[in-house]
Amino acid sequence: MSGRLELVREVADFLISDVNNRIANVPKDVGDAAPPAIATYKNTIAVFDETRHDWVADKKEPPIGAVPCLYVRATGVLAMKGEPTPDGQIRETRSPSNLAILYLTANGAPAKAMQDGYYTLRAVARSLRELSKDANYASRQRNGINVVLGETMDFWPIGGAVGQNRIAGALIVGYYVRDQNPSY
Repeated sequence: MSGRLELVREVADFLISDVNNRIANVPKDVGDAAPPAIATYKNTIAVFDETRHDWVADKKEPPIGAVPCLYVRATGVLAMKGEPTPDGQIRETRSPSNLAILYLTANGAPAKAMQDGYYTLRAVARSLRELSKDANYASRQRNGINVVLGETMDFWPIGGAVGQNRIAGALIVGYYVRDQNPSY
């Protein structure tokens, strides 16, 4: 069991359905313009992940016109502990994993790009907390893997370029993946 694919896709799919509503309502300082909504790309919101979008897996720029956007990537090691026994596999009930959600923008003004990134990532954090509220796990289970929000959510003020676009912040989120079918 890895659970990384399920974690990446579950979070990306939920953000597609929820994040622009959160961006529209994110609290802002008086005088600050609202950050732009995540762009539309091929009739959906431009939330791209490393399992379905080659440009994310290759750390390349998004398609033209698909910014601002979010990149969802698994980071770090996924620790899987346990030992085989004659009657099956004994495993930990949950394995820690981290996701990085990067905000990319075409805004060339560094300060404005960072402002939009901070507001947008605040909306992303709120969206992820909303995903974790489903008590019966239905909206956060895929292929028998439950996605459980962990205790950490770190904002990183990352600046840098990806092609003609700017990374204007990242949210590193701690998750646990829980295998509901460990005998598979």
